[in-house]
Amino acid sequence: MTTATHRSPMPRLTSVDQVRGIALVLMALFHFGYDLSLYGYVSFDSTAPFWALFRGIIVVLFFATVGISLVLANREAMRWRAFWRREIKIVAGAAVISLATWLAYPYAWVWFGVLHFIALASVLSLPLIFYPRLALAFGIAILVLFNITDWFNLQPLYEVTAKPLQLPPSTVDLTRLIPWLGVVYIGLYLGHRRLFGLHALPLGPFNRPLVWLGRHSLGFYLIHQLPLFGLAWLIHWLIQSSV
Repeated sequence: MTTATHRSPMPRLTSVDQVRGIALVLMALFHFGYDLSLYGYVSFDSTAPFWALFRGIIVVLFFATVGISLVLANREAMRWRAFWRREIKIVAGAAVISLATWLAYPYAWVWFGVLHFIALASVLSLPLIFYPRLALAFGIAILVLFNITDWFNLQPLYEVTAKPLQLPPSTVDLTRLIPWLGVVYIGLYLGHRRLFGLHALPLGPFNRPLVWLGRHSLGFYLIHQLPLFGLAWLIHWLIQSSV
């Protein structure tokens, strides 16, 4: 793998920011549904068909853009400084999430959530970043094997490491490396194909806010639950006050 020192990244695809922005909006709605369920206004079960499908759409959109962005940010060679700067930011964000949830949910804190996944998946994508067809083959294989077998997962690894690492028996958010790494790998392929020429989605007045959101995804992810919790509490207070 070579290193780029004076190369500029590929021109940004607006569609990638749009898709990421859409995924973030859907994520906020998903989490707001959970917040409302705390007050009994919504029935929320992440394993129920509706919520499971909702979450599946979110992570497919979000993690595909992870792979796409890795390719678009590194033209014909790796821009290592930019890569590791991004990686440090994501790891720091993941640490904040783990600490915050450990304080709020000490028996179900987030030890491997979305940001933890993105940090690790980005590193695991490095060997395939310049091999789009191989990345596509690995991505499809991961998804297929996960869905047709009952052994292709990391459950044995969790069982071995849970006690030594003192991981909680449950968690408020778990992003499984398998199968979602397969989506990132497919994203690598889509990045090399530049989304087959899809430069931008026709989103009309929603375009600018979604693009802005997509370009500030880390900050939004870290803070979005604070106002959503507050809004859910406000709704509950208003309803109780009117009774």
